[in-house]
Amino acid sequence: MDGKPYRVLFLEPHFSGSHRSFAQGLAAHSCHDIRLFTLPGVHWKWRMRGSLLHYAAALSGELDGIDLLMVSNMVDLARLKGLVTSLPRTLVYMHESQLTYPLPKGGTIDVDLVIQEVTTALAADRVVFNSCHHRDLFLRNLAPFFSRFPDHRPEGIEAAIREKARVLYPGVTLPSTPVPFASKPMEPPLVIWNHRWSYDKNFPATLHALRTLKERGVAFNLALLGESAGGQAEAPFHEACKVLGERVVHFGYCPNGDAYRQWLSRGAIVVSSAIQENFGISMVEAMAHGCLPLLPNRLAYPEILPEAFHGDHLYTSRHDFIAKLEALLTTPDPASAADLAQQMRIYDWKQCIALYDETLASV
Repeated sequence: MDGKPYRVLFLEPHFSGSHRSFAQGLAAHSCHDIRLFTLPGVHWKWRMRGSLLHYAAALSGELDGIDLLMVSNMVDLARLKGLVTSLPRTLVYMHESQLTYPLPKGGTIDVDLVIQEVTTALAADRVVFNSCHHRDLFLRNLAPFFSRFPDHRPEGIEAAIREKARVLYPGVTLPSTPVPFASKPMEPPLVIWNHRWSYDKNFPATLHALRTLKERGVAFNLALLGESAGGQAEAPFHEACKVLGERVVHFGYCPNGDAYRQWLSRGAIVVSSAIQENFGISMVEAMAHGCLPLLPNRLAYPEILPEAFHGDHLYTSRHDFIAKLEALLTTPDPASAADLAQQMRIYDWKQCIALYDETLASV
């Protein structure tokens, strides 16, 4: 990038999980001076509705010399602009969306939060999505959402957002040295589950496949990683311990990043049965550490997985999931794992930061 670095203030009111890793990675690698202004990652609905009031009161002394205000999609940018009229140019990063998030059984869409996200995107000078899948899904669902309005349905919003939208995959912090694949334990193969313990990641579908393969006598172990919010969402994971017994060799969130990466390095296969995924940082991390993936042929997965791997590593049905998982467990392919790990380097922050720096400068 030509020219001087800019001073960027990044508002992230839900500083945990992928939001936290993204913000920290961007600030650590960018050539721009990015300062994080965060709130703890709890009470997410309150953060979406109320964080603008906190920021509006606190920003008066924080904007001196700031060239760009960057916010996550959990900030009500339109109202913030109404309260703080001296804001610089703005960019919103769309991690996820209430408009496209699949509802649990009996759930109803929160119209107010969806309208808030739409007005945030309209108020921003640039809108960045974390995948083409996410961008297209969001824009495609605007018209059906506005059809709910009894009259005076808004027009032109999809075109207005599309015009200033850009896709930038989130950077991922990957190992600086190659994983020693030759030393990876493969007997029995270790299956990795490293997603959030919530209904949208659909662990019961994975448990069904693993239970079926156990009944067939296929050898494997299972590491249940990922963060849990507790409560009823944990029930399928406790069921896995009952059904699979000693095959579950790890249960729960790792205490630190090193422990998490050690489990990934031991893994042979990483699986997903999600019904919602806008990018898949956890999958990229696992593949970069030498795990071969098995993913549904939908969501953002076909986008992030190299096309040469689609045939053996994307499934289209429950039967296909079980058949392909059995093949991966019984026929290890360390050469393909090493090849895929190398290809995941394109998502490393060091490789993708230039696109972020260019985008921030262009705003």
